[in-house]
Amino acid sequence: MYQPLVRVSILFLVLLFSLGARAAPDEAKDFVVALTRDLETALMTAREQGLLENQQHLDDLIDEHILPNIDRETLCKQVFRPRWEDIVAQGKTDDAYDAVLASLKRTYRLALAAYNGQQIEVSDSIDKGSYSIVRTRVHTRENGHNIDLALRRFDDGWRIFDLSVDGVVVTKTLNGSIQRVLQAGDIDAVINAINPPPAP
Repeated sequence: MYQPLVRVSILFLVLLFSLGARAAPDEAKDFVVALTRDLETALMTAREQGLLENQQHLDDLIDEHILPNIDRETLCKQVFRPRWEDIVAQGKTDDAYDAVLASLKRTYRLALAAYNGQQIEVSDSIDKGSYSIVRTRVHTRENGHNIDLALRRFDDGWRIFDLSVDGVVVTKTLNGSIQRVLQAGDIDAVINAINPPPAP
């Protein structure tokens, strides 16, 4: 389950790391351009100081710069479909949020350590009515990857509620990884399946 997400997250972090300190732009593309502005300097400084290998430092960076910019409700609805209404009915939404974000955080720790200074190209945004999609291309030494960010505008700015890397959609990947439990498990089992404990 985690190998495809690590690959997705390595590329996602290239885009997301410095987002927290930015003002909220009017256009989705402006938002994405803003979050890439100081990224290379911030990550290279952390690498030079050896901080990308410090788990607590990584967790602090993720908590401050990444998780606040994710629309967790929309993300979780897609990950846990078709059981989201059951989760809400049983008062387990916070548990579901925590499980998904913990899963993402574990993946992001690995992705941060793998950052190697990729270059980013941002294309125009596509307005879909209630949300926008911004395509970015992350250039690597051998090839490149297309990342489509799905964003929605809130009163306090833009938030990302899904993304795909070369056609691989994060919410579909997570949802697919727990399909068996979604069909048969109780709600606690469903929530726990998204963030299983590491093997001993």
